[in-house]
Amino acid sequence: MERPIATQDGLRLWTETFGSRRDPAVLLVMGGTAPGIVWPDELCRLIAADGYFAVRYDHRDTGRSGKSDGEYDLSTLAGDAADVIVGLGLGSAHVVGQSVGGMVAQLLALDRPELVRSLVLLSSSPDANGDVRLPPRTGLPGPRPPMLERAARLTASPPRGPEERVAAAVDGWRVLVGPAVPFDQAYWMDLVRRVMSRGHGLDTSWRHSAALDRTPPLTGRIAALDVPTLVVHGEQDPVLPLEHGEELHRVIRHARLWRIAGMGHIFPPHWSSTIRSLVVDHLRRT
Repeated sequence: MERPIATQDGLRLWTETFGSRRDPAVLLVMGGTAPGIVWPDELCRLIAADGYFAVRYDHRDTGRSGKSDGEYDLSTLAGDAADVIVGLGLGSAHVVGQSVGGMVAQLLALDRPELVRSLVLLSSSPDANGDVRLPPRTGLPGPRPPMLERAARLTASPPRGPEERVAAAVDGWRVLVGPAVPFDQAYWMDLVRRVMSRGHGLDTSWRHSAALDRTPPLTGRIAALDVPTLVVHGEQDPVLPLEHGEELHRVIRHARLWRIAGMGHIFPPHWSSTIRSLVVDHLRRT
């Protein structure tokens, strides 16, 4: 079921739900610049089949959600996540955040702890930059060569026209999935085309990168978190190397860390069952 939710500053956020509203809610928070449909349909349906009310949504400035007028940082995106939980009448939710979505989830748990039952932080960090050329401020390692090389390719030869933009986006997903996992070209091509078809007007998703650069490191703040947390991180993450997940595990009290050999920054769609198992096991523990 699809439904628009109003934010505190008057934007509309696209949401989609799976399962029964009587079940505990799981809010899926996608990474920066990406809309909610990047969460695989199969994962959403599997979580719902396990007895949870799964919710995915488009961040502001992506997909079918509204576009903001001014500058903001990740606390604004955390406020949007809170508005989704409240607007859907969920009471509280288990929150699963991917990459920058994991940082949004951390801020949500800090600012609105009454809304968060537990956290799952996938390929995330307490300290990252929107500009991949800038090192994290707390000394964590920056992106690996595959990500830096892709950024250099885009700078040297920006895509021109729709087909080049599709090809560049698919190449980006290839880098994020990583070299150790088979890459389903047809799946990612279809996803890229669906993402592009959902936009309206100029693409403003780059504002998420700017928001990330405006957000101070969260390391000091998340030491105060007291919520059951599972950290899942790929051992071949080219964007946020494994040390980022290890730092979350070190700083957040009682957090558990699950390393996945061969996984890059984002899991491929055929791993939905594996990710579902990790998430649902954590939810049942809490």
